[in-house]
Amino acid sequence: MHMDELETFLTLVQEKNFTKTAEKRALSQPTVSVHIKNLEREFATIFIKRTTKHVSLTMEGELFYEKALQIREIYQELQHTLYNKKQEVSGLIRFGASFTIGEYLLPKMIADWHNRYPLLDFHIMIGNTESIMASVRKLEVDIGLVEGTIHARDIRQTSFQKDRLVIVCSVNYRKKVTKIDELHDHVWIMREEGSGTRQSFDTFIKTRGIRVKDSFVFSSTQAIKSSVMNGMGLALLSETTIQEELKYGTLKILFSDVLYEMRSFSSIVTKVPSNGHNIQLLLQDLHKRS
Repeated sequence: MHMDELETFLTLVQEKNFTKTAEKRALSQPTVSVHIKNLEREFATIFIKRTTKHVSLTMEGELFYEKALQIREIYQELQHTLYNKKQEVSGLIRFGASFTIGEYLLPKMIADWHNRYPLLDFHIMIGNTESIMASVRKLEVDIGLVEGTIHARDIRQTSFQKDRLVIVCSVNYRKKVTKIDELHDHVWIMREEGSGTRQSFDTFIKTRGIRVKDSFVFSSTQAIKSSVMNGMGLALLSETTIQEELKYGTLKILFSDVLYEMRSFSSIVTKVPSNGHNIQLLLQDLHKRS
């Protein structure tokens, strides 16, 4: 039994006329007849009494009509339930985020999304930009959030927020730095290769011709901040990551208005992204920020 045949039967009972039923169902009259005959053949009984003037039901037709109304109601309720479930924002979303975003931006985003979509669950993987890109490629995460530029044909990158990197030092830094040309021959504290922040640092140093005396490499922004606060050297850090230190005066920015590096925070997905409703919803929400 097909639902379109059931609908044709119900309409015929209500209209009591094959021509009106055909018009209402947007079918031909022969098709209406075929639908009714199919039902009668399937249940091996006659439902409709046909005369030249009107249509009426047999006793079996009356019983079938009552049950058909119930079947249609159950079917429509099930359709509605399944549609709502499909549209419901629920399930697991896997994020991969670079350290700056994962430690300083994403927690606030997740808290906001959790308040709005309480049935969503989140799994967060944090690593450097290079490792997050690899995870996106291997479909280990649904959405990657990175800083820096991705050069990959199979990855789609979309900016959602601008970020400014600034030179920071300890408030008690032992060397006097009041002019830009005094930035030569310092120790610099930097991130590891594969980090978006390291990519920006390398570009910054090269384009401005700054001589680096020595360097220390850490795979953690917090470790870099602690090293700088302890007077080990200078660092190029995202302003997003140093708000607390600026507030409490444990770090200071050098040449804030004239010497800085701009970059973007971006989402990355494969160029054949998931059409999952939840993933597309969060991507749209994310890029409303830009």
